[in-house]
Amino acid sequence: MNTIRSFIKKNPIVTFVFLAYLLSWWSVPFADGRIIPYGPALAAVIVLAITDGRQSLGQLWRRVTHWRVAWYWYLIGPGIIAGYQSVAFALNVLLGATINSYPALPSMGTIITLLLLGGLWEEPGWTGYLLPKLQERFANRSNGALLAALVTGVFRAIWHLPLYIYGHIPWFDVLVFSIAFQLIIAWLFNRSGGSVLIVMLFHLASNIFGAVFNSSMFTGTEWTNYSALFMALAALVALGILWRSGPNLGQTGTQNQFAVIDQSAG
Repeated sequence: MNTIRSFIKKNPIVTFVFLAYLLSWWSVPFADGRIIPYGPALAAVIVLAITDGRQSLGQLWRRVTHWRVAWYWYLIGPGIIAGYQSVAFALNVLLGATINSYPALPSMGTIITLLLLGGLWEEPGWTGYLLPKLQERFANRSNGALLAALVTGVFRAIWHLPLYIYGHIPWFDVLVFSIAFQLIIAWLFNRSGGSVLIVMLFHLASNIFGAVFNSSMFTGTEWTNYSALFMALAALVALGILWRSGPNLGQTGTQNQFAVIDQSAG
């Protein structure tokens, strides 16, 4: 037991990634490739409990519940999602796609399911633990925040591989969209003062708008084209953010976001 604890303390990031995959992928053989969204969050809690104890768990909790941010951050993330989804829909129609059904609000049951079981629950792990951990590790590099976001994005992309292997998502979702999504998330996280809550809202909005702009709108290759369009537009948004913010992705200096939240909560 002491040997395992010592390994985890020396290799917290490796341990986190391993546990995030293990706790998320155990369902794959029994659920047609679907994965458990809580895995990264549970992995973060386990690693923090072993390496840093109650204080760091409290810091993670304050980050997840950090709601005292400027009001417009509650709109920017969902606005980005609505923007690239709507533009992709319009472009697909202009390119000749036939509309089988128009975007429609999902049922309350669907919204509740997404709220309880959706991808937003990944974020306490990826954004609450791994991203700032890597930002701290790369703090002495001029492009440290960008590098941290890219590495987190790669781990996030790999995490989605079972969904691709079982045919639930296209290859460009893994290779392109996961990275673009992570770059946007890193910017939202840094600019909102380290609020995982804002990122969770962004991810929830992505899931809800995914239900609004659902697969019944187009068929066959026209649906694939639509998916490719909105993911390409998301990548353009990410590149635009990178161009405007630079490689710091909205991070101010080498600030410790845990400390920022501790101060704002005090």
